[in-house]
Amino acid sequence: MSYLLAFLAGVLSVGAFSPFDWWWLLLPTLGLVFASWLSASGGRAFRTGFCFGLGQFGAGVSWVYISIQTFGGMPPVLAGICVFGLVFWLSLFPAVAGWVQWLFRHFHVATRLLVVMPVVWMLLEWTRGWLMTGLPWLSSGYAALDTPLAGLAPLGGVYLLGLWVAVTAGALTQLVCRPGRVAAASLLLPAGALIAGAVLDRHHWTRPDGDDISVGIIQNNVPLRNKWNPENRKAILTDYMERSLALADKDLVVWPEGAVPDYLENLPLSFWQALAVHPADFAFGTLHRPQGGEAYYNSLAVVSDELHLYNKQHLVPFGEFFPMERLLDPILRHLTMPMADFSAWQSPQQPLPLAGSRAAASICYEDAFPHGWRSQVADSGFLINISEDMWFGDSLAPHQRLQMARFRAREMERPMVRSSNNGLSSLIDWRGRVTAVAPQFEQAVVTGVIVPRTGATPFVKWGDWPAMWLAVIMLSTGLLFGRVPLGYN
Repeated sequence: MSYLLAFLAGVLSVGAFSPFDWWWLLLPTLGLVFASWLSASGGRAFRTGFCFGLGQFGAGVSWVYISIQTFGGMPPVLAGICVFGLVFWLSLFPAVAGWVQWLFRHFHVATRLLVVMPVVWMLLEWTRGWLMTGLPWLSSGYAALDTPLAGLAPLGGVYLLGLWVAVTAGALTQLVCRPGRVAAASLLLPAGALIAGAVLDRHHWTRPDGDDISVGIIQNNVPLRNKWNPENRKAILTDYMERSLALADKDLVVWPEGAVPDYLENLPLSFWQALAVHPADFAFGTLHRPQGGEAYYNSLAVVSDELHLYNKQHLVPFGEFFPMERLLDPILRHLTMPMADFSAWQSPQQPLPLAGSRAAASICYEDAFPHGWRSQVADSGFLINISEDMWFGDSLAPHQRLQMARFRAREMERPMVRSSNNGLSSLIDWRGRVTAVAPQFEQAVVTGVIVPRTGATPFVKWGDWPAMWLAVIMLSTGLLFGRVPLGYN
């Protein structure tokens, strides 16, 4: 397999994810990489995996350029260098996967395709999700959200689905490259996973809890250049309040991340009085600087029986904080992102009381990191996420983020209220289905009903451990029996 073909396979694999949702594209594209690794040296397998990563991440996370150049103000050449650096880093993970599977080159082809390559691929995706703050974009399991495999999501999360996507790609590759009885029998593995997913899809780990909640989400599409101008704050607040008056029949009104572009401590008494007389509970994004200290937080404020706060814990590198600030100072001087020196909240946080239930909260891309939520979810009836997707412009990122949000609802079996400033604000049911959504780049109001739920899925209890243990069992079995003659070379 040529490096160019590996690169093109990586580009094509992006079509498996939202907004395209051609999930089956992962099977031939990943299969091409697996097939090339069968006869490649360690170095060539590394380079082939790297080229696949360049294509996948170069096409799939190119929106980072929009964030740091169009809205961050970085010079185009410098922004291009930074984005290439990010893509280079992400591409190292499939490259390392290629080299690691080469260490098992003396094992049978079936063992390598059905066990070694899928397990190594999944473990490297898992590592990418947390190493250096993590970037779990384009993890293979997300593509399987709308397939029968989705029934496995509450059991083991996105990496369990990703493992079976890779196993399926390996089984089909074996059928093409080494047809025969063993190849045909190997299809039983992905078929069994599909059957298990379909069966588990009928099993409900959670149940309805309490009254329905009527929700209104206000999407005001406020341009970033206007939001952080102090002269516009009063008009922005007035507009949100006036549009909220029409939602007096709702139990909960939600505004997006940074909807109130000022410190919570600076808001006038008239603002609080207007919220107090409104019959709904409110949730909105704002800034929080406790007791006038130097640290300040990206926060979700909730007004119900009293004021409650959730402070963001997983910050966006280069968007909300600068890693290696001294080393990168020459680059950082070119950034003009507002409010880009947040502090990360360190202490555990409790679910937020809202509309007679409790909500597990997250802000922006925290919904890509489910383990920050797991401690809240068991005591919550639904999920709430507020976001500012204006940073991504008209790119793939908002659609990819909605797909990840849907997956969180599915693996935790909780409905989600998702509020974004400029589009794809949505209500998602406990099975990950979008029941209402706002268009992009328009002012809109999303209304609907969510049903809180109680109970805990295995994923909420154990996180990624079911996927990790399955990987250990598969790899151990492969190591034990991988050298046994299988009837072909």
